[in-house]
Amino acid sequence: MSFFNLFQKKSADDHWKMYARKMSSVAQDYAGDFHKTLDYSEKSIMELEEILDWYSNDIAVSKPTDNQIWSMATIFGSYLGETLLKNGLSEKGFSWGTEGSSNIPLLRKQDGTYLTPNDKVYKRLVKGREDSVVSFYRFATTQI
Repeated sequence: MSFFNLFQKKSADDHWKMYARKMSSVAQDYAGDFHKTLDYSEKSIMELEEILDWYSNDIAVSKPTDNQIWSMATIFGSYLGETLLKNGLSEKGFSWGTEGSSNIPLLRKQDGTYLTPNDKVYKRLVKGREDSVVSFYRFATTQI
């Protein structure tokens, strides 16, 4: 790499990849508070589901703002997305990015296929168990 290449701007996709990795690390830290280990394995998705169940039940009590719920969804959605990438979706051509004018990171392929792990986690937090991240993970790793 030449000296001048060091000053080139990173692509928007690189930005989202770094952001997702940072948020995944935050999710792992939060998981420690629940005595759970998020290690990017399929088993850890069950652990994630239990953490989200606790937060989902707490929403009625603590009454967070929509922005606070989205912040939590972004943290745990990033972990979900990173786990999907590490367990097969990267090999299928998925990577972090955005779609259109949205600034919500998602997993996408060049052919236009995309998955929205942050949206899924948001729905899980707000709607409850009917929006399981386990079923989302299984669908994404087996059907796509």
